[in-house]
Amino acid sequence: PEQLMHKSMSNPRGKQLWAKVRENISVLVPPKEAVRVRRPLTPPLMFDPDSDAKIKWDLALALCVVYTTCVVPVRISFSIEATGFASVFETVIDVLFFIDIMFNFRTGIVNPVTGQVYYNKREIAKAYFRGWFVIDFASTFPIESVAKLMYPDTPTNTFQTARIFRGLKLARLLKLVRIRKISIMLTKFEEEVFSNQSVLALIKILLLLLFLAHLVACVWFYIAQASSYSWAYAFGYMNQDHAQVLTLQYLSSLYWAIVTMAAVGYGDITPKTKNELVIAMFVMVIGVVVFGYIIGNITSLVDNLNASGRMHTERTTTLKEYIIVRNLPKPVGKRILDHFEYYYRHRSVFDEEVILNNLPTVMRNEVVHHVLNKFISRIDFLAEFHEGLVSDLAVAMHPFFCVKDEAIFLQNEIAIHIFFLTKGSASLVKTYSNQANDIDLMTLRAGQHFGEVELYHLVYGQGVRISSAIAKTYCQLTFLSRQTIERIGHTWPEILDHFRVTAIAKAKSMGKKGPLSTYVVDNLVPGGSLNPSTPKHVKANALGMHHDLQQKLHLAMRRGGPNPTVDESSSSDDDDEMRSLVANHQAHDVDDKDMSFVAARPQLKRSTETTQFRPPMTNEKKVAHSHYVFHPQDTFIVNWQMITATAIIYSAVVVPYRIGFDADPAGASFYMDLLVDLLFGVDILLNFRIAYHSAERVLIWDGSTIAITYVKGWFFIDLISTLPIDTIGSLFSSSTGASQVLKSAKILRIFRLTRLFKLIRLLKIGKVFKRIHESVQLSPSTERLLKLMTIMVCFGHWCACIFHWIMLNEESFGLRTWCTEYFFPYDEDPGACSFRVPIGDRYLVAIYWAFTTMTTVGYGDIKPYRFSVAEMIFAVNCLMINSTVFAYVVSGVIDVIYNYNPSDREYKAQMNDMKDYVRDTAMSVRLSNNVKRHYDYLLTAKCLFPEEKIFSQLRPNLRFDVARLVAGNSIMTIDIIASMEKKYKGFVSYALFLLKPQLFLRSERVCRSGSPGTEMFFLVEGECEQMDQDNHNVRVLGECSHFESYALLACHDEHYRTQSTVTTLTPMCQIFSLSVQDYESISDLSPAISLNLGYEFAKAIVQDDFIALTDEQEANVLGAIEREKMLHPGTHNAGPLNNMAKVVMAKLKIANGSILPEHMKEAVKGVMLKRPKSFVVEDVLEHSVGGLPADDQITSNHTLLCSNG
Repeated sequence: PEQLMHKSMSNPRGKQLWAKVRENISVLVPPKEAVRVRRPLTPPLMFDPDSDAKIKWDLALALCVVYTTCVVPVRISFSIEATGFASVFETVIDVLFFIDIMFNFRTGIVNPVTGQVYYNKREIAKAYFRGWFVIDFASTFPIESVAKLMYPDTPTNTFQTARIFRGLKLARLLKLVRIRKISIMLTKFEEEVFSNQSVLALIKILLLLLFLAHLVACVWFYIAQASSYSWAYAFGYMNQDHAQVLTLQYLSSLYWAIVTMAAVGYGDITPKTKNELVIAMFVMVIGVVVFGYIIGNITSLVDNLNASGRMHTERTTTLKEYIIVRNLPKPVGKRILDHFEYYYRHRSVFDEEVILNNLPTVMRNEVVHHVLNKFISRIDFLAEFHEGLVSDLAVAMHPFFCVKDEAIFLQNEIAIHIFFLTKGSASLVKTYSNQANDIDLMTLRAGQHFGEVELYHLVYGQGVRISSAIAKTYCQLTFLSRQTIERIGHTWPEILDHFRVTAIAKAKSMGKKGPLSTYVVDNLVPGGSLNPSTPKHVKANALGMHHDLQQKLHLAMRRGGPNPTVDESSSSDDDDEMRSLVANHQAHDVDDKDMSFVAARPQLKRSTETTQFRPPMTNEKKVAHSHYVFHPQDTFIVNWQMITATAIIYSAVVVPYRIGFDADPAGASFYMDLLVDLLFGVDILLNFRIAYHSAERVLIWDGSTIAITYVKGWFFIDLISTLPIDTIGSLFSSSTGASQVLKSAKILRIFRLTRLFKLIRLLKIGKVFKRIHESVQLSPSTERLLKLMTIMVCFGHWCACIFHWIMLNEESFGLRTWCTEYFFPYDEDPGACSFRVPIGDRYLVAIYWAFTTMTTVGYGDIKPYRFSVAEMIFAVNCLMINSTVFAYVVSGVIDVIYNYNPSDREYKAQMNDMKDYVRDTAMSVRLSNNVKRHYDYLLTAKCLFPEEKIFSQLRPNLRFDVARLVAGNSIMTIDIIASMEKKYKGFVSYALFLLKPQLFLRSERVCRSGSPGTEMFFLVEGECEQMDQDNHNVRVLGECSHFESYALLACHDEHYRTQSTVTTLTPMCQIFSLSVQDYESISDLSPAISLNLGYEFAKAIVQDDFIALTDEQEANVLGAIEREKMLHPGTHNAGPLNNMAKVVMAKLKIANGSILPEHMKEAVKGVMLKRPKSFVVEDVLEHSVGGLPADDQITSNHTLLCSNG
């Protein structure tokens, strides 16, 4: 470059070129990204605005500002001058403010764009002069002190009376502007510290309310001094014959300010002059704004004090509403709530996926590994893969738990998920139809995954579980659906390869323990090979079929399409299964009695016969009782806890009453209090002998462990809240004289305060309410309303007791109180109100005052005595607290009313949107009514809750059971859907979201011939007329029929058009439609299920000769049948699956030495018809010597693979 520059110096043209290069250098070489860099060193006598020293200085100055903003209004309004230490302290504060002004000229400026600090003194001075310099200087300059120095001979009272100097005092109010420094510091604090924003917001609201009330109080009294007819003179607050005059003046002003701002308005202190009227109206406006702001925000702020708890409550509320709307049985509802309680304990209740997806990839991976580190470390195979893949898998996993001997999945269920065991141990158990004993195929330990054999194995990846998974201990697991794995596999194909490899390895490992078919092949010798006596044509047929199958599977995998699979399905009878869903969570899936089978395809039969077995809960109770401890679910313990809860509620009401009204128990109340204390004492003893469940849901029955846990937990709290300390203290107090009696009374009053410890037991009442909720199903809105009413009543009762307790203390000093002012307003010396007025009347009046204050009614007939400091202080605090509580209750009631019936609310909202649309488009009356009826049916037929999301997070077997209950009167009435559910238990839980309900009125067209064939239809109610496209053939379709099913089998390039016109005949027809897109999505769940469903449709088309098909269409239909027959040979010659004439029932004896627990044996009990040995493909393959054929031996057969299979 130097040589080029030297040459260019002698060449003018070169100079011009270099000039152009320098001008466009930023275009030729893009500039580097701007990086925020701070200077490492600060210039001398300059300050970094973010340095530790500057932050500490600002903090000290903020404390000075807080003192100034509180004290200055009081000094101006109440004419209180600083003397002594206060004068020196305030002078020091003014000096600090002057120093801060100088520091501001030496503090660097931060560029908001780059974040760089600039120390240009001229720019700093200009920025400060244009900003806050004038206000800082005016608020700091001591104008009054300078005036006194200039006129030292002027008396002080002259300064006090001269208007000009009174005006100069108002200049001190400019100091209040410095409160901006506190606001700036709070803003920085919120940005830099991840604190609870709701706590900060609530604190700011309360501080704002107090600060406004303080300023209004000072202004209110300042105006009162201007006239002798003001409120202060009218009510005697300017008289000097009272003790603590200044305190009463300030408290009365503050009391009026809060009463006015809280919209209570007792009317005891009212404006008298014109200036006071103007100020009062201004304060009323401020009060309306502030109180409205509090009502609008207090509920969300209080709920957000624990944001995760609020979100958890919202999710639980939605689940409870869903359970009620779907009318699910209580045991099933409890299982759902228990599952999600565990789910949200191990996963965030926030929308984690949305938050993480908005982060950069590297940061997202770092966050996921931090949040889910404990979870990720428990799954062994994740250590092999990239952190990005691990993050995607971890976020997509759904946790759940299983107790000991509970089924994770059952043999013959639909296989859609892969499971990951993070804690505990489990076993894969196989049950055979012609073999008494069950075989333990594999033992699973923490860190392993299972379930991929039925999804990704070339032979057994048939979409149906070939074995049962049973929890041997308490297990913590997670699961991933096949759709999720395939979606992640598009980005990370190595995860698909991993599951395919492990599926083959596990199938071989399990095959060594026993055949993976549902029955045992008689011609297999112990070595695993075929018996020599087996005919040659059987061997050849089996091996040939396996070779063809491998060809198609290999081709499908290479083309990225779904894997054709072999079906070994067995299924449950849906009617009997639904009866078993009402069982307890611990005894779930234990009522399976028999198994029935159609032809060669096994089918699980849920029998209605009663099976006697002992569920795990009964076993736990037996174990607990054998060790002389109570089980927490014992009837006695449940009833005892209900009694204890009643005693706690009694104490919460009676204890404050006894203390506040100095009411000693006598007669029946004495024995009642004694009984409550005895109940609490017995409860302490019982807690040493009540077993409990650990965090792993394992019953702890050891007496010493129970005792240690209780002593470390609630023992001391229970002991303190039970001991009658006041009774014990009274035994040591003696009263011989009048003074001793008074002294003993005061001591006893102090001892009585210890009774408040009984209120601590309120923390334990939540468990009892949870049990009540389990037995009595209330809507969440009703629960919330009862909770709000309870809060309001409790606060009212407690405020009444405290108000009366203060009255008793004031009365003991011979002072007038609110009680004497209300009952004896005209008596100059009424005496003690507590002796003249019955206690019941006093309680009624006190709680009446509490409720009029809380509800901001404020009649003004009962009010604190205007010269009682204690009553005024309590009234001010009570107004603040009760107004906040009332605002919380009001906003909570509004929310309850809005969410009282969320399903109905959503229904009305969507119906109103539809009506607005119809009105805006000016439809005809007939069309408008038809749209309205269809929309009404659609919203009524489908669930308006996020049901699909709820199902996706449920553990699979629970999902299957809930879906059967939900779909029992809807899509389960469709023969094909019911048949698929029998073969593949759980299929309906996915079909529920694929079929769309439709309503048609008389003479309406369901479909027209010649329209694009994008969906098929299932007629569930009513009758329709079907006419072919040539109008030659007409027939009537009844209930349980379907039509236009070929639309799902047609290839994409065919561009199929509907072949018939269907018109409704009855006044109303209810129809479900299945679109081509939704049908194709079934292959994402399981290719085997997609093939089998296509076979059902194709079989129905072959049997129906109403519609004439072209040669190409016939080939597609026959191809669907042949694909299913070749993958499942010998299983489709017995007629329809619901043909009960071909069902053979039998009994299977279970040996005592079986691996399955007793209640799980019932779930797989049954018998199968033996198929011809030539069709036992998987058994032959499992035990063949050659094993699976190599890739080079596999040839493609494109004819047998259809894109819509």
